[in-house]
Amino acid sequence: MDIEDIDIGNTIARSCLQGSPRLVVCFDNRALEKNKPRLGWAQALVAQESWDGLHILPKVLDWYQNQEVWDLFATLRKSGFFDGYKSVVTYGSSMGGFAALAFAALCGAERVVALQPRTTLKWGVPWPSDMSAKLKYNRTGPHADALLDLNSEVERLVFVDPFYARDMAHADRVAGARVFHTPYAAHQIPEYLAEIGILRETMCRAIGGTLTGAWFKEAMQAKTKSAIYQRGLAAELRRRGEPESAVVQQSVSQLGSDPKTK
Repeated sequence: MDIEDIDIGNTIARSCLQGSPRLVVCFDNRALEKNKPRLGWAQALVAQESWDGLHILPKVLDWYQNQEVWDLFATLRKSGFFDGYKSVVTYGSSMGGFAALAFAALCGAERVVALQPRTTLKWGVPWPSDMSAKLKYNRTGPHADALLDLNSEVERLVFVDPFYARDMAHADRVAGARVFHTPYAAHQIPEYLAEIGILRETMCRAIGGTLTGAWFKEAMQAKTKSAIYQRGLAAELRRRGEPESAVVQQSVSQLGSDPKTK
């Protein structure tokens, strides 16, 4: 595999090429720590599937608002880099999901796979939050809306917790999306699917274009294995005013018979 890191200021672009007809452009959702190199988002999965990967690793949490990363993709687009692939897929979670949607047009992507994506950085849309107030970026700049240039022909797969109002408000903005619900995952969908044991296969199917609602619904029957699910379910029952005993009974009954799990 041919691996190359390109430093473009606030961002590292890592190409991992092995001659595949499919390119997966992966956007990280956390910043690199100084002098602590690591794999990019989904780098191992993409390599193991023998796909080409372009992994974007930010050095700072600027929500991909620095101009140099946009200039990089514009240059790659003009050079014909993406044209050599039969399939281009953008992929990310949270901040990475924002970028997967935002850069899909420049990549000429046929598909976007976005987990719990934020879709706009504009203050107050859908509503203000503590996270919004603390982030330093131009919330109304030309790149602040991830859906601005998204072509209607691009397939978009969005994973979201239907009970997590903030993320659902963003998911609802993605017109025509195929939405896959992950109940009580809150903003921890990758960890949630990993606890269930279906993260890898789900993402491989999503990226490869073979994920169906029927398969995902069946796979999600294992959701009771997730501690994240159990905590979210218990919190929801309490919110509804269920007695504490009902919360405990409901949680324990879904954990199964394994004493270690309980």
